[in-house]
Amino acid sequence: MTTTVRTANPRRIVIGVLVCAALVALGAWAYGLFDGMIDLRVYRMGGSVLLDRGSLYDAKLAGSGLPFTYPPFAAIAMLPLAAVPWGVALVAWTTLSVLCIAAIWRNSLPASAWSYFPERKRVVILVALTAASLLLEPVWQTLQFGQINLLLTAMILLDLIRPAGAKWRGFWVGVTIGVKLTPLPFLAFLLITKQWRAFRNAVLGLLATMAIGFAVVPNQSWHYWTVVIRDANRVGGLAYTGNQSFMGFLSRLGDDSSWVEPTWFVLSAVFGLAVLWLARRFWLADERVTAISVMALAVLYASPVSWSHHWVWIIPLGVSLIRAVNRQWGLNPAVVTGVLWYGLFVLRSIWWVPFRDDRELSWSFWQSIPGNSHLILGMLAFLLLAFTSRNLPKPAVAHTGRNRPEGVSGE
Repeated sequence: MTTTVRTANPRRIVIGVLVCAALVALGAWAYGLFDGMIDLRVYRMGGSVLLDRGSLYDAKLAGSGLPFTYPPFAAIAMLPLAAVPWGVALVAWTTLSVLCIAAIWRNSLPASAWSYFPERKRVVILVALTAASLLLEPVWQTLQFGQINLLLTAMILLDLIRPAGAKWRGFWVGVTIGVKLTPLPFLAFLLITKQWRAFRNAVLGLLATMAIGFAVVPNQSWHYWTVVIRDANRVGGLAYTGNQSFMGFLSRLGDDSSWVEPTWFVLSAVFGLAVLWLARRFWLADERVTAISVMALAVLYASPVSWSHHWVWIIPLGVSLIRAVNRQWGLNPAVVTGVLWYGLFVLRSIWWVPFRDDRELSWSFWQSIPGNSHLILGMLAFLLLAFTSRNLPKPAVAHTGRNRPEGVSGE
């Protein structure tokens, strides 16, 4: 008996992308996004400044005064968006983000889950999941602002779940760091799991983005890597409700108090080590998506600024929670866990409380619960995954052969 391997039909792919773009254009018009998407405007501004040979880190977006806060390579990557009309850039960028949602779902769910359904039903399920994801606060915020988070999440996830021998595996992780520094802790993850080739490739990817930056705009690259990179205030108020990180939480408690920064450093270090321990456990048990999603928690908590739209990692993290609960307690608790996890992010509770103009500094205890809900939910997810990790299979340290879990092989 022979097995027929289906290959992707290029015509279907093109038609699917065009249909997605048409729906995106219709949705953007219906929700008035053509007049918004301020972060996409900042990205395009970065590309436009380079085209005009201007000063990248002195430029401000007209009407809002927002600066360009990313490495020079990010502005170079945005040149195509700056070269086309606003409407074309908006539809193309949002279509790419929506396709990334589908890619994240497709690769977060285990192959065994997809195998229950015929091909056509898989497409319907994937479309339904992608559409439902628009209700999630981090996802909608990413689309509404024209942010880059979905693209970076998809790049990291799809890069690291590839087989150990995949060509240049890890390279795209380095590129994401060169676009936006926040994925930097993933380098520590590659080290702790002994993914030596992936670590090398990630470093090469980061160095490649830096080299391109210095080749195109040497003076501005030097200014970014020596001055701008240390200025956390360029990205906005740390106490703002939307900053769902340890630094945001502490800033809402103490604002500019001298204890905030050292406390943030200690909390980030301790939690980062705990995350590395747990991520390594899942990786050695060949639970790759869970390991990567857990590692993303270190990025979200330890970064001085993790806006709520950075939390698009809740998609694979939710799948990981459902699988962990199902393994520990069975199907019904797993379904309840999934409904609660995604449902609580649909509620968008961080916006229920007073915000802006430093009103976060006067929250009551009860207001601080919804105001820090992303942080609370993320910590509960970490604790639940740590508890259920007791039942993971032991690391296959003595395993030999071509299919051994990556990280055990020593790459």
